[in-house]
Amino acid sequence: MTGDDSRKLQVGTRVCWMSDKKDAGTVTEKTWSGIVIKWHSRGTQTILHNDMAGVSVI
Repeated sequence: MTGDDSRKLQVGTRVCWMSDKKDAGTVTEKTWSGIVIKWHSRGTQTILHNDMAGVSVI
């Protein structure tokens, strides 16, 4: 996902890491600099918009 794609995400959007649907999470917050994802298999993570290359929408 590009930084521009990341900026279009909405709270509640389901995402996954490296196209692995077993490694999924939900966008819980959106800020000017990035998003917060609550991963289902681990904790919460804040990722900057331009660092979202490994994240994709389910």
